Amino acid sequence: MNAKVKSKKMIASIFALFIVALFVAFFIFNSNTLASDEVFNDIDFESEHVTVDGYKLDRETEEIFVELKLSEDDKTAILEAFKNSKFEILSSSDSYVDGNYFINIALNKRYELELNPTQKNLIFVYEDDNDSDHKYYKISNDSGLFELLETITKESLNQ
Repeated sequence: MNAKVKSKKMIASIFALFIVALFVAFFIFNSNTLASDEVFNDIDFESEHVTVDGYKLDRETEEIFVELKLSEDDKTAILEAFKNSKFEILSSSDSYVDGNYFINIALNKRYELELNPTQKNLIFVYEDDNDSDHKYYKISNDSGLFELLETITKESLNQ
């Protein structure tokens, strides 16, 4: 009888471990978080021909507030921040508020982006620039992108 009890405990332990493994796998593979290469269509962050420019818009006046004066280090930092950022799909454009930053990135192709630093949202100006049927995203991990843009904006105003 002792062997039967041990056998039942062993089966119960294996079953419990199996349930825990399924639970962990479900959350890992069912995550709503996307990497940049899952969001940007055909992006090549290692492209040799890189152009990054942008500006900040004053939403109250609809005027360009400041053109971002980007050094090569700034451009590299912006690209790295996008590369390392994580994104979540917004269910509709209703949850998106117009952005203040407009960033143009040309690598292997051109991407025109609108960013809202308050809600940390991103919109692709052209739908074919991303890999899904969505063009509205929430940046769940911005890798310091918005802090960098604010710093560049302040420096651009002082020049």
